Amino acid sequence: MKEGLLQLLKLQEVDKKLFSLEEAKEKYPAEIDLRRSKIAEARSILSDLEAQSAELAKQQRHCEREIESSKATLREREERFSVVTTNKEYDSLQLEIEICKKTIAEHETQLLKALEGQERIQGQIDEEQEAFEEVRAVEQERIDELEGMLGTMQEQIDEVEKSREVVAKSIDDQLLQTYKRKKGRRGIRVAAVHKEACGACYYQMPAQILNEVRVGDRVIYCESCGTIMVWDEQLV
Repeated sequence: MKEGLLQLLKLQEVDKKLFSLEEAKEKYPAEIDLRRSKIAEARSILSDLEAQSAELAKQQRHCEREIESSKATLREREERFSVVTTNKEYDSLQLEIEICKKTIAEHETQLLKALEGQERIQGQIDEEQEAFEEVRAVEQERIDELEGMLGTMQEQIDEVEKSREVVAKSIDDQLLQTYKRKKGRRGIRVAAVHKEACGACYYQMPAQILNEVRVGDRVIYCESCGTIMVWDEQLV
């Protein structure tokens, strides 16, 4: 029985490794998605600024065209003064010229705002571009690392499962079934006594129970957490 309990402890160590691998196999894809979303978020901020810059550039071109068109109209109206023959024509032409000048002034104001906006946005783009490159470098490095580990993880799991089969075959069936029925925290079902305490929950064990665990002629459970107790001379 005592040797079987020690083998259970060995099996527990194998299962802990298997549990960690299985847990990582589930967690890594979620972490990869999270890090990719961080890259996408940084890229989105940069894209929004670039879209704003493009819109301001579009406004700039529109204002420049309108100003050029209005100036051409203004020149044409001013040239017509030389052929005006009546006061009514003069007043009408004067009104048209004032409208042209007002239109030019309005578009020049809009053009100035567009240029100032582009300058401001470009400064933000430069900052966000630097931030984006930094985020992408850091996150992509970790993504590549996780994907590399995922690529070999199933091989590691298969290898550990093979070693588990070898250990399990060396354990008495009844003892193995007792182990399988246990549901410990984070998969811990067996623990070695360490400094007169349970190796799982650190409950200080009474002297009589410690002696029974040392003898190892039957399965002893921790009174606190229910973990199977094992006496390992190398650990006590």
